[in-house]
Amino acid sequence: MCLTCESKIFRAFNCIYSKSKDANSELVTVELLKSYCLPGLLCATEAISLAATDMRILDNCISRALYKIFGVSDESMLHMRHCYGLLNLINMIEN
Repeated sequence: MCLTCESKIFRAFNCIYSKSKDANSELVTVELLKSYCLPGLLCATEAISLAATDMRILDNCISRALYKIFGVSDESMLHMRHCYGLLNLINMIEN
């Protein structure tokens, strides 16, 4: 189940990313990611009970999307996620 969700999220993100490149704004891409990809990701977590490893895999989807947008990783990624309100998946589910 988790791999199917992951592929659907990446398919949606790649479509958004390819179309928003012309805008030359990372912020636009991040907002589109939050508007279109996160609801699908969070809907999957409500439908079934996920194990901790599945949650980490889905949370990694967000990190990989941000890496594709900004090209940063590690500590910079944590800062980016905090600045854009993209907390880890467990915190988003709890909120």
